[in-house]
Amino acid sequence: MDISTAVIHSEEDALRFVEMYVSGQELPDGVSFEGWPNLTFRLTGEKFHGSLTPSVMKGFVEMQSQINRSYALLKYGTPDPRKLSREEREAIEIQVNVENGSSLIEVNMDGFMGKLAQAVVGKMGPQEIVITILGTALIWGGVVLFKKYLEDRKDVRKSELKSESEREHLSAMKFMSEQETKRTELLTKLISEKPALENQERLAYDAKTDIVKSFAKADTAQIDGVVLDSDLAQTLTANARRKSTEIRLDGNYRIEKVDSTDPECFKVQVKNVNSDLRISCIVQDVFLDAAEHKKALQQAEWDRKPVHLSINAKELDGEIKSAIILYVKEIK
Repeated sequence: MDISTAVIHSEEDALRFVEMYVSGQELPDGVSFEGWPNLTFRLTGEKFHGSLTPSVMKGFVEMQSQINRSYALLKYGTPDPRKLSREEREAIEIQVNVENGSSLIEVNMDGFMGKLAQAVVGKMGPQEIVITILGTALIWGGVVLFKKYLEDRKDVRKSELKSESEREHLSAMKFMSEQETKRTELLTKLISEKPALENQERLAYDAKTDIVKSFAKADTAQIDGVVLDSDLAQTLTANARRKSTEIRLDGNYRIEKVDSTDPECFKVQVKNVNSDLRISCIVQDVFLDAAEHKKALQQAEWDRKPVHLSINAKELDGEIKSAIILYVKEIK
């Protein structure tokens, strides 16, 4: 294979390159996708014979909504889908194909994957672009991480259920093989170290919740050998907390204003150098190096030089409601 480019045909291909990256090997300069990623589900029930019900379609509509937010976040630095042009919305639209006379559903993500490189170009180096694209493909279109979602929901629900018999019933469920479990450990570590991927995982988590919740309308739903009946789909998604309200907004910022007049709240107005994102942040004194961060922020304002900020934020309907600076790093 030409080291400059790679064509990804399957989840196995993507996982192999992730393993290369984690072990310190050089990745190709670019990737493209052919025949993957896609998710395939098989539904059973009297209403699922070459067609879908509105309640099940709602799950895929919600998935599209989260994909729109994820693309906006990657390209514009904010999960506000209103930033997307009509052309962008059409380009990243998923295709939900239902096989004639069957309950087999394929979710095709060609458009979304094809636009990812354009969303992140100029915001990170070539190797970071490739691993971000591969990680995003695995998060949204990978069977292994879909099973990991089911496993995580199982663990959460086991701790919430009061009935011993219900807990035992869930404990008996096994969604992943030993090999898949090891691979998800690798992917989970990678995601935790990449804020852009952590954001994608949060958005995809909520999308998967909506999809599995919609499967409760079918008698059974199957993905890669895992079968969920209606009761199990309901049990797994009950009380699921939305994760996508919390996002990371790490990036290079200019410090526009520092307000240290409030002894209990050090405020900073910042603007991302790669987008028009402008937000108000605070530095909390609970962080051990808060004083050092405050000094670095003030210096950056005086010098009029951008700095790299790690920012934890909460958003609602595309609007940033609160933001906390976790650390400040000089750009070299």
